Amino acid sequence: MSKAQEAVDYYQLLGIIRTANSDQIRSAFHRFAREHHPDNFVGSPEETERHTMLYQQASEAYRVLLDPTKRQLYDEGLAKGQTRYREDRLRETRRSMRPPGGVMLRSSKARAFFTRAHRAIKAQDWAQAKLNLQMAIQNEPDNEELKAKLEEVLQNMKSG
Repeated sequence: MSKAQEAVDYYQLLGIIRTANSDQIRSAFHRFAREHHPDNFVGSPEETERHTMLYQQASEAYRVLLDPTKRQLYDEGLAKGQTRYREDRLRETRRSMRPPGGVMLRSSKARAFFTRAHRAIKAQDWAQAKLNLQMAIQNEPDNEELKAKLEEVLQNMKSG
């Protein structure tokens, strides 16, 4: 990858703003893919190689920006001038990061719903906590800790 390509951040590469939501990221990536997919340049080895590298970087951008944890780490690195995501930062962060409420989660989607549920529990918004815990459980149906937390919320709803 050339130095010029290294200097372009993921947002610039996909042509999106930093506050883009997941639908905007998907749309931008698909637009990028239609234009730069390597299969579109099979006649020219130089062009194929250049577009392969571009496409790989865009795919990386897509994966990172759609994952809330990776995106947060990427944005922190970007603020320090790092235009590429480093997987080792995620491993370091996961080791040092204790999830809110003490529940261990594998899925980023479950983590997002649980974080919302945790905020709702703190605010004693039991209906919102219940809804978000149910969504987290849909993403991790075998997680007994989530089920126990939901049971706590249901008990609070009955007593409140």
